[in-house]
Amino acid sequence: MNILIVPDSFKGSLSSKEVCKSIKDGIISTGNHNVECLPFADGGEGFGECLSNFCNGNILYTHACDIYARPIKAHIYTYGDTAIIESATASGLQKKKDVMNATSYGTGELIKFAVSKGFKNIILGLGGSGCCDGGVGALAALGAVFRDIDANEIDYPTGKDLINIYGAGFTNIVKDIHFTYACDVENVYFGKNGAAYVFAPQKGAGKEDVKILDDGLKMINAFLPKDIRDVKGGGAAGGICAGLYSVYGGEIKSGFDILAKACNLEKEIEKSDIVITGEGKTDNQTIMGKLPYKISEICKKHGKKCIILSGSIDNVKLGDKMYSLTDKNTSVDYAMKNGEKLLFEKAKLIAKEFN
Repeated sequence: MNILIVPDSFKGSLSSKEVCKSIKDGIISTGNHNVECLPFADGGEGFGECLSNFCNGNILYTHACDIYARPIKAHIYTYGDTAIIESATASGLQKKKDVMNATSYGTGELIKFAVSKGFKNIILGLGGSGCCDGGVGALAALGAVFRDIDANEIDYPTGKDLINIYGAGFTNIVKDIHFTYACDVENVYFGKNGAAYVFAPQKGAGKEDVKILDDGLKMINAFLPKDIRDVKGGGAAGGICAGLYSVYGGEIKSGFDILAKACNLEKEIEKSDIVITGEGKTDNQTIMGKLPYKISEICKKHGKKCIILSGSIDNVKLGDKMYSLTDKNTSVDYAMKNGEKLLFEKAKLIAKEFN
């Protein structure tokens, strides 16, 4: 039996590569099966590593600042003349959620580092960010200047600074960068479907904070070179996407589609008898276009069995059969701490049931 494993990461527990290994080990322990693994992602965390692996890329290490402007070790991926940067690397969500004081400056530093190494083509994976500064932090790191009402320069612009910006300059900004924005949401820059209202509450924003952030994004839009209020996906990663797009232009593409093309995903699914996919939590958001949904649609197109194996499943039906690591006897906390063992056992069960 030919089995293809194409999971997303189990956020807060296992990388997609670790998920693959546990499932593969469980299946192989039951008999002689041909098992192929494609650790996957969409535009979020893990995207850069996946694309780099598919393209036989390299990793370069550097330093940047995190969302609270503290120095951290960071990295970018490269292949050919292209650099792959994840917004989550420097600007990722942390346990301490304080979106009003968070900046995307570190993502700008990574872009600047890539350019200094000769990489002018940048694929930016947008997802998993902890900021909502409209990309002004990243732009500041790239040389843009933002000033308050007294004409003082704001060094590390954050979410709370947006409504206090009364001037902007882009004369000395790093130039000649071609961006591809890997983005799997369609949310715009501001408004009820924008970065603040949809994503900021997950990053620690209260109701008043959300309004302040949204008003700030409207103000910033007036200072940016292009009006980006209607750009689909512009609200990704707290507006980093639209902020950079306003200055540099580029292409906004599905992170899933970029990876699927790089690894010939559809052809790999065609060769398989069973495809196993999954994520940390499969729920109503999944059927809005997350990885397991897209995998299940390709399987349906080619008449292949699709198995969903996720950390938890909440009131949704997808694929031919669904398996959850959590149940009435297994808590989410236990599953997150023992994911490898539980995946191994569930994979054994799947292999026996479908043999």
